[in-house]
Amino acid sequence: MRAVFGLSGRIAPSLTARAAAELMIRPRGRNPPQDWELEASPLVPRAILLPGNLHALQWGEAGPVVLAQHGWRGRPTQFARFAEAIVPAGLRLVATDAPGHGRSPGPRATPRLLADTLMTAAAALGEVRGLIGHSLGGAAAALALESGLPAQRLVMIGSPSRPSRMIEGFAGQIGLPAAAREAFDRWFEAHAGRAVERLDPVALRFGPGVEVMVVHDRDDEVIPVAEAELLERAWPRARFLYTTGLGHRDLLADASVVEPVSAFLAGAAGRSEGSARPGGAR
Repeated sequence: MRAVFGLSGRIAPSLTARAAAELMIRPRGRNPPQDWELEASPLVPRAILLPGNLHALQWGEAGPVVLAQHGWRGRPTQFARFAEAIVPAGLRLVATDAPGHGRSPGPRATPRLLADTLMTAAAALGEVRGLIGHSLGGAAAALALESGLPAQRLVMIGSPSRPSRMIEGFAGQIGLPAAAREAFDRWFEAHAGRAVERLDPVALRFGPGVEVMVVHDRDDEVIPVAEAELLERAWPRARFLYTTGLGHRDLLADASVVEPVSAFLAGAAGRSEGSARPGGAR
């Protein structure tokens, strides 16, 4: 692949940059489900269809909405444990199937597209109490909130604080030469509608009244815990919860995460200042 992109990038940099971008943002399937995703749940979700042919799962039938977004190659069922905890508190949980995943239309998935998906869903669902996103979905949820989605609480779980760095990493991985790399960066800026670094959660600021909780496992093998530590400096009023030994996905089902996150979303967590750090407090 490096040889192909290296040669074509010198001959036709713009076309090569577009091809590279399209390759990067196509999820191409889903990750295998975790064992806990396959377990029977006492709370059965209902499939719903939102504007734009956006597919989602909904747990609960009444009350304010907690809107959830899975990450790269994820799925809505990853939020079942949270639904089991918050629906009895009088909330609904709606987890969207991202573009390029499952039955929702479109072959692409980027933070900008996922944020637009959340904005569309929120406009159709009514009162949104909070947002919860896993991995890239957390970065998208932060962007949607900063872009005007009306919600009071945000939870990011195992999320990157600088997804723009993935663009640089992918360009290096496939060996894009300089001219194609410049065109590659321009393509993403045009898609995002702003400099890609301005999409990064670490660069975002939220309005008054918004409370934030960031959850990250110290043994995350996909998104290093250093990404959450950067957010500690950028968001001094946010609440931080660190775990150990759960990795990138199992923290979505572990009680040490599900219980405090659900309490926070339901409004029982109190002020968002300070940090909670199970599994290695400082």
